[in-house]
Amino acid sequence: MAAQAFEQLRLPLPVPRHSPDVRLPDGRDATIVGENTWIWTDRGVWHPAVQRVQVGPVWAEVTATPVGMTFASGTGGSMTCSGPGTPYERSYGLHAASPDCGFVYTRSSVGQLNDETGAGWAIQWSVSWVGSDGNAPVGGDFPQMLSRARATFAVAEVQALRAN
Repeated sequence: MAAQAFEQLRLPLPVPRHSPDVRLPDGRDATIVGENTWIWTDRGVWHPAVQRVQVGPVWAEVTATPVGMTFASGTGGSMTCSGPGTPYERSYGLHAASPDCGFVYTRSSVGQLNDETGAGWAIQWSVSWVGSDGNAPVGGDFPQMLSRARATFAVAEVQALRAN
């Protein structure tokens, strides 16, 4: 029963979000080289997923709980966050680093396919189960699972002059 519930379990996919999320003149989304890029997923997907199967007095319930998120930059760097990340808001300041899930791109995406990077968000899930064999409680753990999503955007360089 537990294996059947495990097979039927559907995990929410990450909803990729990042800031800065600027729009280039050609309409493409972009972030900026050397800037603190905040990484997060929609908090609506950051909740346990549960699947229950029952036949008479025998039942099993599998629960997958999000325990971390990995961000793969698409340019060779990656990072792991302990939660869904913090959505950027202007009140944090223009160049502030994310308090829990940030990345700094060190080079532009020029030269990659369509001059864009394909970044990946992956939520890690701890999976356990409980149930009854009809006579006594039973339970255990399954291997960790991942749900993944990708986003494509440019990593742009910005040139500026500062005059005193």
